[in-house]
Amino acid sequence: MLFLSIDTSGSYSCTCLIGDNCEIVAENNIVLNENKHFKELNSKQLVPSTLIFKQLDGILSDAGLNLTDIGGIAITLGPGSFTGIRVSLSIAKTLAYSLNLKISGVESLYACAYSFINKSDNFYLTVIKEFIKDKFYFEIYKIENGTLKKFKSLETGNANEIACSIDKLNIKSDFVFLGSYNKCKLNENVQLFNNSGIEVKVFDNLRLAYLSGIIAINKFADNKKEQSDFQDITGLSPVYVYSGGAF
Repeated sequence: MLFLSIDTSGSYSCTCLIGDNCEIVAENNIVLNENKHFKELNSKQLVPSTLIFKQLDGILSDAGLNLTDIGGIAITLGPGSFTGIRVSLSIAKTLAYSLNLKISGVESLYACAYSFINKSDNFYLTVIKEFIKDKFYFEIYKIENGTLKKFKSLETGNANEIACSIDKLNIKSDFVFLGSYNKCKLNENVQLFNNSGIEVKVFDNLRLAYLSGIIAINKFADNKKEQSDFQDITGLSPVYVYSGGAF
């Protein structure tokens, strides 16, 4: 089954076609702050999600396929770009409804953590993603015997608050950071973590679309669910953060 996976949870727009053997059939990734047409795009007030249809047309053309060849859709739900996620989710829902496709929503931080489940050892993993200046989303996972479980739900905080949260839980955690493609900003944030005693591994955001697709494919294969049971289109919503926490 061919899955289309979409991620616009950051300053980028990623579309990916994934085949039965979890191979990438075609993909198109645009990072706006590195794209040579960035100024032109900004002048038209475009956001990453507005590029999806052009990207989708491109990857289908590259693979010699049509929309009707797609069997399912995976969409990242955030946290991240408020507008980007809402628009891409609307597009994914529309495609799923009109083409009668299976659809699965995947949280961005979960998709990142999922890439570590094949490690042989058991450990805690704190996934961190940029939020606003000097503040970050973070979520803690426990990886044990090839399984991934959420240990502490999504919160926001600065580098010191993240370090304190780990100390209070009395656990030892590895850290992975979904950072900016602006190298100066990325280095500044990494330094903030270093100053707080946190050593982060920088993770490539552009892998999230592929990982979300793999999660969706495995979920469908494991459960062998029909369209109506796979995920309710109306029940899919972005992961938002407000002053009191996440919802």
